[in-house]
Amino acid sequence: MIRIGSVPYLNSKVLTFGLKPDAPTYTFETHVPSILAQKLRNEEIDVALLSSIEYFRNPGCTLIPNISVSSHREIWSIQLFHRVPLKEARRIALDPASETTNAMLQVILHEKMNLGIDLVPLQMGEDPLLRDDLDGFLKIGDPCLQFQMPPGYQAIDLAAEWHEFTKLPFVFAAWVCRPGVDLQGINMDLFMAKREGLRSFDAIARAESRRMGMDYYRVKNYISRIVKYDLGREELGGMSLFRKYLVRQQMIEEGEGFDFYTR
Repeated sequence: MIRIGSVPYLNSKVLTFGLKPDAPTYTFETHVPSILAQKLRNEEIDVALLSSIEYFRNPGCTLIPNISVSSHREIWSIQLFHRVPLKEARRIALDPASETTNAMLQVILHEKMNLGIDLVPLQMGEDPLLRDDLDGFLKIGDPCLQFQMPPGYQAIDLAAEWHEFTKLPFVFAAWVCRPGVDLQGINMDLFMAKREGLRSFDAIARAESRRMGMDYYRVKNYISRIVKYDLGREELGGMSLFRKYLVRQQMIEEGEGFDFYTR
């Protein structure tokens, strides 16, 4: 049995909609990105819809071709909320659920905006609005889409900032296979699941709008227009540039190219 792991967020549902809960050849589970990465490192799952920074941090892992969770401009679900102008901000809280978006925030603040703001880790489940020492906080995924911004705050869409800075897409996650695993054809199941999801925007939007308590049309617009699902030349170009900035920010070791699962 091949063990598949994904994130529980709306942005992944198109890629996992076609996976079967009772399949005889694989199991399927969901976790926030930080837990998912730990499970792949611990060999508790075999292939995961993993944050891009975790692919860079795990030599020997391979990418499943042509599938990702990406943005070409805005993304809606990755927002920096701040209560003072960023030039006056001193401390901003990170989201403990995702290393990639935390790293993306650091790149944008330091490389694009040239701001030396302290980035503060939070515990899982900690409410940044209860912290008087914070000037802002990062929020990702479904909690971000459902969040009601408090009075006096402003929001910045990090994917829009990235595109303005680089003119390239940003790859948030891709299917990553751990070293030495034979997926036994499950890579084709993942590709077919993507195809099924791309044909099923209406059904996904109906189910997810009920689950999240959100407007159907906003959910459908998000999954069909805002989130992108390919991993082509432009997306890989965005990943390559992100890796260069991560090296400059001393968050990862230097590396080149991409290794794809080809069995």
